[in-house]
Amino acid sequence: MKTRCIICAFLVLAGLTACQHKARWLKEAETYYQQGLEQRAAKQSESAAESFSQALIAIDHCNQAKPEVQRLKAQTEDNLGFCYWKHELFDEALHLHEDAATLARELSDSTLLMNALRNCGRATASLGDIDAAEQHYEEALGLAKALNDKTMENEILLESSRDVLLVKEDYEQVIERVSQALANGAQGDGPLTLGLAYYYLEQDSLAIVHLTEATHNEMAGVRMSAYQSLAFIHQLAGDYQQALECQELFNENMMQANHTHRSEQMQRIKAEYDLQMQKINLEAEQKLKSLYLYLILGGLVVALAVVLLLLRQKTLNAKLKAEEMKNQLELELKKNKVYVTALALTEQITASTLDFDLKETEWDDFVTLIDKVYSDFTKRLLNQYPTLTKSDLQICCLTKQGFSNQVISILMNLQTNSYARRKSRIKQEKMNGLEDERSFEEIINSI
Repeated sequence: MKTRCIICAFLVLAGLTACQHKARWLKEAETYYQQGLEQRAAKQSESAAESFSQALIAIDHCNQAKPEVQRLKAQTEDNLGFCYWKHELFDEALHLHEDAATLARELSDSTLLMNALRNCGRATASLGDIDAAEQHYEEALGLAKALNDKTMENEILLESSRDVLLVKEDYEQVIERVSQALANGAQGDGPLTLGLAYYYLEQDSLAIVHLTEATHNEMAGVRMSAYQSLAFIHQLAGDYQQALECQELFNENMMQANHTHRSEQMQRIKAEYDLQMQKINLEAEQKLKSLYLYLILGGLVVALAVVLLLLRQKTLNAKLKAEEMKNQLELELKKNKVYVTALALTEQITASTLDFDLKETEWDDFVTLIDKVYSDFTKRLLNQYPTLTKSDLQICCLTKQGFSNQVISILMNLQTNSYARRKSRIKQEKMNGLEDERSFEEIINSI
C-alpha cells in the first residue's frame, strides 16, 4: 500500500513537472514572437527572422493540441514567411503562409486567415502563379470587407491590382480598384500602379499626373519605375529634353535601389548563417551532458571544412572557366556592335550609351557568334521550340550571354514591364510553360 502511494505521488510530480516544462517553453515562444514583431516594425527583417525561428523551435516543445499554441504558431509562421518573402525566398515563404492559413481555418480565426491569405497571394504572385494569387487575394478581400477592416481592404486592393490585374492587362479594373483604395486614404505605390494603367491605355496626360506623384515615394524602386515610364512618355511626345532629365533621375534611383538590394542580399546571407549557427548552438546546449557531444562538434567542423573546400574549388573552377570563355570571346565580341552596346549599358546607362542604332546584319552576326561559342545554341533551341521567332531568338541569345532584364529591355526597345510580359509569353506559349516549372533563364541556360 505504501509503495503504491509512493508511485502515485511520483507520477503526479512527473505530470506537474511536464506541465511546467511546456508552460516554460510557451512563455519563451511568446517572448521570441513579441521580439520578432518589434524587430519587424523597426525594419530589421534579418533579426526578426531569427526571433521568429527561435519562437517556432520553442513552440515545437509545447502541447500542439492547445488552441493558444496553434494560434501562436500560425502568427509566427505568417510573420516569418513575410521575412522570407522580403529576401526572395518565395517557395519557403509560401509554405509558411499556407500552413498559417490552414491553422487559422481550424481555429475559425477570420483575421488571422485574412492576413495569411493576403500573404499567400503575394508569394504566389512572386512565383508567377497569377491565377492562384488572384484566388488568394479575392478570398482575403472578402474577409477584409466582412470584418470591415478598411486598412487591410485598401492594401489588398493595391497589391492585387499591381500583382495580378496589371499582369493580366485588365487596366480598367486596375484603375477602378486603385482609385477606390486611394480615395479611402491608402498609402504606398498606388499612384505608380495607376499611372502605369493609364500609360498602357495610352492616356498619357493622366499617366503623367500619377507617375509624377509616384516620384515622391520614399522607395527608390518605385521612383525608378515612375521616372522610367515618364521618360518613355516624353520621348514618344518628342520632348527629348524632359525625357533625358527623367532618364537621368531614373539612373540615380536605379543606383540607389541596386545599392539597397546588394545591402539586403548581404544581410540576408548573414542572417541565414546566424540562424543556422543559433540552431547548432541550441542543439549543443541540449546535448551538453551527452558523451556524443564532441563527436557531433567534430563532425560539424569536418563537414564545414569539406563544404568550404568544395565551395573554394567550385569558385576556382568557375573563375578558370570564366577566364577561358573570356579569352575565347574577346577577339570576336569586341567586333560585334550588339555585344559592345549591351556591355556599355551594363556598365553605365547614360544618354551616350542609350544613343545606338543596331542593324539587322549586326544582330545576325551576334546570333552567329553565340552559336559559335555555345555549340549551335539557336539550332538546338529551335529543334526543341520550333515556333520561336527571330526576335525571340535574339532575346534568348542575350539571356544566354547573361545580360540583365533591364539591358535586354533597352536593346529590344521595350519597357521593363513589357519585356517581363514578353518573356513570360515566350515561355508559356512557345516553351511548354504549362508543363515546365523552370524559369525562362533556367530553360535557356540548360540548352
